[in-house]
Amino acid sequence: MSTLRIWCERWLALALCLLASPAHAQLTLPEAVARALDNNPFLQVFPLREQAAAARTDTAKQDPGYAIGIEAENLAGNGTLSGTDNAEYALSISSVIELGDKRKARTALANTRYARTALEHKAAALDLVATVTQGFVSALSLKHQILVEERALALTNETLDVISRLARKGAVPEADRLRAKAQQSQAELNLAALKAEYDAEKQSLASLWGEPQAGFNDVEGNLFSFANATDFPSLRRRVERSPELAILASERRMAEAELALARSQSSANINWRLGVRHEQFSGDSALTASLEIPLFSAARNRGEEKAAHAEFNSQSYRREDRELKLGARLYRAWQAFQQNQLAAKTLQTRIIPTLESAQSQT
Repeated sequence: MSTLRIWCERWLALALCLLASPAHAQLTLPEAVARALDNNPFLQVFPLREQAAAARTDTAKQDPGYAIGIEAENLAGNGTLSGTDNAEYALSISSVIELGDKRKARTALANTRYARTALEHKAAALDLVATVTQGFVSALSLKHQILVEERALALTNETLDVISRLARKGAVPEADRLRAKAQQSQAELNLAALKAEYDAEKQSLASLWGEPQAGFNDVEGNLFSFANATDFPSLRRRVERSPELAILASERRMAEAELALARSQSSANINWRLGVRHEQFSGDSALTASLEIPLFSAARNRGEEKAAHAEFNSQSYRREDRELKLGARLYRAWQAFQQNQLAAKTLQTRIIPTLESAQSQT
């Protein structure tokens, strides 16, 4: 799990850089990611899936099994065949000789399925990191909104006090006081709604690492601390190495292995049997041997082989389509990040200072 965590944290550089010093009962983004990667219930499924895939690989490597047969003839009949005096008994062992490299093709398919399971594990971990990051940013945003709403409530309280004093003196109509009172009540409702949403978001975060109740009071981070922007071509190259495309590449290899297995079925297996036959009447015994080869195996398997070949050819187009869509999504996300970063810096360095200066002069 430690290697998986390191791999996922490299991709975390694509998200906001929300680093802060830890405090009592406060949760930072790196801590949230670490908890989720270590304890998320869904991720615990993948090691079991990998064990199952490894077990199926061991099964695929096995040669055809053997069978023992016992046969009895000419007994319990009528006339000369009554009783067991003229009975014949045969004891045999049989198996199958596989032709067409079926065992090799079967093993290759099982190996590709195991590799795909490992890639799905990595992709699920990356999706989990993205989910944790999104939830953490949402919670942190709600925390800041609560601070803003608390200031707004304090302002409405002050406004109500001023208008109430003026109303008692008759300087303003009673309707103004009632409107101020309504604004105060609305601010209280807004604050209560934000706090409830914040608690729900914290609970959703905690559920990602299997906790029924959030074991922290607050999330801690800086919404206005951005990671250095990476140029788009570098990000595009990362997408080409992403687990999602790796899974599609694995599916192509799996389709190729299924095609090889389908082709191997065109070669008929040889069923063989070797045994001993004993005649009760004469007391004589003799060896028996037989070979059995199915006819027209290639013709009967032609449809299955064509289907496997079509599925194999479709994998290239699926990967190309997915890569184009991922590239388009990445470009939109990269542009949005650039724009949001510019907007945040403009707010911090130009708009807010200008408004504060204007307020101080009025």
